[in-house]
Order: sequence, then C-alpha cells, then structure tokens
Amino acid sequence: MSTQETGKRQFLISRVATVAVILALIRCISETFRLNYYTTDVLTFAEIKPFLIGAFITAIALLSITILSFYSKHKFIIAVSILTIILLLIVKRIYFIP
Repeated sequence: MSTQETGKRQFLISRVATVAVILALIRCISETFRLNYYTTDVLTFAEIKPFLIGAFITAIALLSITILSFYSKHKFIIAVSILTIILLLIVKRIYFIP
C-alpha cells in the first residue's frame, strides 16, 4: 500500500471519528432533555451531572480535533477520538449509568 493510500485512509478514518465524537456530544446534551421528558420530578444537578461532564469532555475533544484538523494531524485526531470514547465510558461506569 502506498503512502498516498495510507494518508487517504487516515483522512477518511479521522473524518468518521470526528462525526462519532459529534454524535456523542449530541447524545450527551439530548439525554438531559430525555430525562426531563420521562421524569415526573424536577431534575437535580446530581442527576444531570454525568451528562454535563460527558458533554464537557466531548466539547474539549471537538475543539482539539478541530485544531488538529487545521494542521492535518489525522493520526492524532483518531487518537483523540478513541480517548474521548474511552473517557465517556469511564464516566458512565463511575456514575453507574445503565
């Protein structure tokens, strides 16, 4: 496989990874609205805290992905995306979210 094909593949994977992180951010934000819709009680900060933390992590990741994309650092974009998903899974595990 040539280096041009490898670079093109890394570019496509980094774009897919970026879209995955954007979808994770949308999911974190929209989950608070879903909880508000299905609950009869008023939501407390403790109940939405894990989703705010997840949205914060994902927003920082998207900022770094955007900056890395300006410099065409596709390998780092892929690494940041993977790290972001792992961090979101850790937050999910810490707060016992089903």
